[in-house]
Amino acid sequence: MRSHLDTEKVVSGLVREVRDAVPAESVEVWLAAGEAMPKLAVRLGAALSNLDADGVPASVRKAAARRRPIEAQTGRGPEKAVAIAGPRAGFLGVLGVAGARLSPADMTFLEDVSNEAGAALELAATYEQAESRRERSEAILGRVGDAIVITDRSGRIVEWNRAAEVMFGTRARDAIARSCSVVLGLNMDDQPVACATACPLLKQDSLEERQLWRAGGNGRTQPILANVARIDDAEGNVFEVIHSFRDITKLKEADDAKAMFLATASHELKTPLTVIKGFAQILSEVGDKAAPEERREALVAIERRTDELAKIVDRLLLSSKIETGRTELKTGPYELDPIFRERCESLRAASGRDVVIETAGATPKAMVDPDAFVTVLDHLLDNAVKYSPNGEPIRTRLSHDERRIALEVADSGIGMDAEEAGHCFDRFWQAESTDRRRFGGTGIGLYIVRSLVEAMGGRVGVESARGEGSRFTVSLNRGDVEPPPPARAEPAQGVGEQSVIREFMRQVGIRDGRRR
Repeated sequence: MRSHLDTEKVVSGLVREVRDAVPAESVEVWLAAGEAMPKLAVRLGAALSNLDADGVPASVRKAAARRRPIEAQTGRGPEKAVAIAGPRAGFLGVLGVAGARLSPADMTFLEDVSNEAGAALELAATYEQAESRRERSEAILGRVGDAIVITDRSGRIVEWNRAAEVMFGTRARDAIARSCSVVLGLNMDDQPVACATACPLLKQDSLEERQLWRAGGNGRTQPILANVARIDDAEGNVFEVIHSFRDITKLKEADDAKAMFLATASHELKTPLTVIKGFAQILSEVGDKAAPEERREALVAIERRTDELAKIVDRLLLSSKIETGRTELKTGPYELDPIFRERCESLRAASGRDVVIETAGATPKAMVDPDAFVTVLDHLLDNAVKYSPNGEPIRTRLSHDERRIALEVADSGIGMDAEEAGHCFDRFWQAESTDRRRFGGTGIGLYIVRSLVEAMGGRVGVESARGEGSRFTVSLNRGDVEPPPPARAEPAQGVGEQSVIREFMRQVGIRDGRRR
């Protein structure tokens, strides 16, 4: 029986040994779960005598209660129930046997085989618990969003989850048993992280986050946030080290973008304020001495700059409302042709630029919020004017198919490369190249466009190339067609942020190496 590491096989082996060794007419094995009355696991032959309302034989119930062998004489002959106990676990169940020819030697054998069964069941239970814990730990490692890397005391990798494969671009089979420092290629400040003798990230009594970096596959620096914890052996020495790594590239980019936004927004606000303040001071100083024409020009300049300032503030407020979810749109079926032509004509009159307007026949109504649509169109038109400074025409088009209505705004300006086009709808993002930075802006216009379009159930995209201009396309639902159902969002997976190591260690039942 002790050769089996499966409870079912141990029980089967126990029944087989009893059946082969004694003249038993009935053999039953009842297994316990904690302090509750044991449940029948196997019955061979007729049931034992004197069953209670729950179907438990009286001898089995007594053996379970008293934790010792119980012998009884029944109409069928002698009956014996022997408590099964493990060396460490204690009571595990009851073996019940009945037979007309059971001798005292048979009774002694039943006690001996029950002791063997107790040891075997305890070993099987320990193995099954270990297997369950291993499967649970593998499930956690596979689902956690952070890269989990476990190394031995010499820095060799012993565990490598799916997130680690994605982050470091190395499959588990290529990482296991290799040096952590070689596979990960991590750096702290200007020094590589070398762990041949001990993990330099590990500090006693601490799960402090460390910021590291490595050279990414695209040639850029990949910033990484690391948590490290130790697992001690019985002597209190480091046995294994658990590392949790999180790629914070997007967080760093967001921080950098916000810093650039603050700088550019301050500049954008300061420019009109400087003009307004300057003309106000001049008017205050010269008073009635200024010629009427000069005063009118100063007031026009103040008014124009005030409008610019109001637009900047409006964009900032709208961006804030979108980010906090406080923007409420009231969509319905509306005619776009009048709005489309009016805004294009207004741009032509205000900027003096040639605006080419194209429509594909009578445009059906679209499901939009009219104010939001005006904001989207104005942003795209202003963008086209800003980034095509040589006076080329701005091309606009309104078309439709059987399900959607498409708005296009195109220019022949400086354009964007693939990376810039991929980021242009991000909040606070601005290209850093000189030929784009000279146009200014706060970096939130296209973010507002995308947010409003998506809030109306539409999509926005861009096609662009360096030196060849950009073409923005907004796709909206028709007002006379049932829109498709929204795509279901996938549920977030993974364990919490800084606590990911502690959560993993708690789940798999491992005590970390911190001093209590």
